Amino acid sequence: MNLKLKRVVRTPHSEEIAIFDGDTRDENNQAVNIGKLEVHFLDDQIVGTLLLWQEFAQGYKAIHGAGSEETIDDLIDAILTEVAEPLGLPAEYGIEVYYPSVTNQLFISNYSGDEGEDEEEYDDEESADDSDEGAPEKDDDYYRKLLNRP
Repeated sequence: MNLKLKRVVRTPHSEEIAIFDGDTRDENNQAVNIGKLEVHFLDDQIVGTLLLWQEFAQGYKAIHGAGSEETIDDLIDAILTEVAEPLGLPAEYGIEVYYPSVTNQLFISNYSGDEGEDEEEYDDEESADDSDEGAPEKDDDYYRKLLNRP
């Protein structure tokens, strides 16, 4: 899997990171959003919450090949390694993992101006591929079509 992590929000001690599968593309040829991670950096550990869209988790084997030995746990380990190791942070972490439905997920704000202006690539090595910029307004369209929902 070609993980792409995009920092959505950053504070001095926490981050919200959108997670994309660069190998799976939607009808607009954009990497499909598979979840998000919210992490809080403490002196001796990382704590947070990982949300992987239920539709992605259920179809993981079908999307990545039934013959694959990779499990959803391997994917979770890869995501957490991507966040912790490059920053040289403590190896200890406590992350809660949930599988909510992307079709029930909403973002509500009273912000003025354009959304997403402050998004930045989490991993500088991935920033060479700009095909993921300007993601469609509804990241969940890919999964809605899989489930045949409006």
